Amino acid sequence: MATTNVIQKVKSKIPRFLFEEKAYFWIFLIVSILIGIQKDIQGHRFYNNYLIYKTSFSHLICEMNLYIRYWNEYEDLFLYSPTFAVIIAPLSFLPIYIQVVLWCSLDAILLFYAIRLLPFDNKNNRIIIYCFIFIEYVTCIQHMQVAPMVTAFIIFAFISFEKGKPGRAAFFIVLAAFIKIYAIGAAVMFLMYPGKLKFIGRMFLFGVVFLLAPLLFVSYHQLLWQYHNWYDVMMTIHKSEETGIEPNIQVPLSVMGVLKFWFNFAPPAIYIQLIGTAIMCLPFFRFSSFKNVKFRLFILSSLLVWAMIFNHIAESPSYIVVVVGVAIWYANSAKDKFSTILMIAVLLLTILPPTSLFPRYISDNYIKPYAIMAFPCILVWIVTQYELIFQQYSNSLEG
Repeated sequence: MATTNVIQKVKSKIPRFLFEEKAYFWIFLIVSILIGIQKDIQGHRFYNNYLIYKTSFSHLICEMNLYIRYWNEYEDLFLYSPTFAVIIAPLSFLPIYIQVVLWCSLDAILLFYAIRLLPFDNKNNRIIIYCFIFIEYVTCIQHMQVAPMVTAFIIFAFISFEKGKPGRAAFFIVLAAFIKIYAIGAAVMFLMYPGKLKFIGRMFLFGVVFLLAPLLFVSYHQLLWQYHNWYDVMMTIHKSEETGIEPNIQVPLSVMGVLKFWFNFAPPAIYIQLIGTAIMCLPFFRFSSFKNVKFRLFILSSLLVWAMIFNHIAESPSYIVVVVGVAIWYANSAKDKFSTILMIAVLLLTILPPTSLFPRYISDNYIKPYAIMAFPCILVWIVTQYELIFQQYSNSLEG
């Protein structure tokens, strides 16, 4: 009774508009616009990632290698597919200061509406997600990342499956995969839904269309050359990470990083990824649970977290993918003491360390060098898999 009174008192102190979903649309959008304006004022060094995206189209049509360094234009490398250069093309014709603001705004709109469509009976579950991911979203958008967009497309694929639209789900998965290849893992969701042949057919169709889309602007031989260049640079990065010969590679915020820097155990990443994938796929043998919406939401959560914690080059600015997955897990869970402690651990050890809200000395000397940011998310994924494999789910369509 006393606890209930305390909760009611806390709620009474919170502005009423924060209990409405539309408030979070405007919060995310306005913050994104302000960050875009801030980046414009600070100058091109502060939206370097976006420069990598937007110049890719001009490099493509000028038949320049997309995958080498252009120090006079930006720092770092373009590591996305040649098709991404086509996807970003419409924005690249606008003035740069408008592009930056639009990019940030697009991330906010897509991610908000993806979460808004999640099949929770209680809107408070979605509000929990908005609140929990907000700081991580701001961290991500400060780095002008594509991760919020990719996360949204994976969720849109899930929503499409839920609405009996396997063809649309295939489109979103292929679109996400041509931005970030790990998104292809979301295709495994088709096992839970009818229309499997239609999904496979549309995956093939959209895959071919997206693969060949750059032919609108370059020759077949040029496109083949770009794909070859993409493969070469990705293999180089993979080998550098495996051997440690590249000094600038950051500690991967993944299972591989924890094993390497906690236990001095560094087997080839592919072995760890195969084990993780096998564990992730085990719940798909529970055919009778597919009708339960809670089970399906846990699958979505597991996929989002899995995509990053088994990524051998996972980094903090992309962790919005993981944090959204963790938030979906919590919103879908019993919200007991144990799950709440895990969420607090994710907040304290994953979300806050990259921000100015966390002591810089501890972050730089302990949290980041030892991949501690990944650890609570790995725990959440293990708990999610345990619940998916062993928990009993009703066969009810409503769950």
